[in-house]
Amino acid sequence: MKSIFYAVTGALVLLSISCKKVSELTKFDIKYNSETTIEAGIAAFIPFDINTPDIETQSEDQFKGHNTARDLVQSITLKELKISIISPEEQNFDFLKSIEIYISADEQEEVKIAWKNDMPDAGAKAIVLDRSNADLKPYLVSETYRLRLKTTTDKVLNKDVKIKIASIFRVDANILGL
Repeated sequence: MKSIFYAVTGALVLLSISCKKVSELTKFDIKYNSETTIEAGIAAFIPFDINTPDIETQSEDQFKGHNTARDLVQSITLKELKISIISPEEQNFDFLKSIEIYISADEQEEVKIAWKNDMPDAGAKAIVLDRSNADLKPYLVSETYRLRLKTTTDKVLNKDVKIKIASIFRVDANILGL
């Protein structure tokens, strides 16, 4: 009787582990980079918006590369969003008090996806932002999406600051019918 119990328990544990491994096989990351400029001379402590150009998703190619398709995608979430200084070389983010990043796409409402508030003067040239857990599938399966940065500075900039926005999205999709 004990051996049957152990056999059944062992089989259930194996099945559970196998299902988790199969589930992980249906997840993959997609990376996008964009650039924008925070212009010099903007007054401190006043929020202002910066829009990125449209970002092409090339989602069909991305999904094909992972043996899936747009209609098999279950969800897409933001895994990481990092901003970094491109130029000027000596610049850091000490001028930035807070930042919020919103995503939008045609026929989709704008959604806040990342932010960082009360940023310390720490000399950082790159910052990983806090992120939402919103399902971003409608934005990433479209042809393009846009980002809007709502920023507040606590110092006046005397030079334009070019920044890179590096996003990693986690896709959960059915792959080959799994």
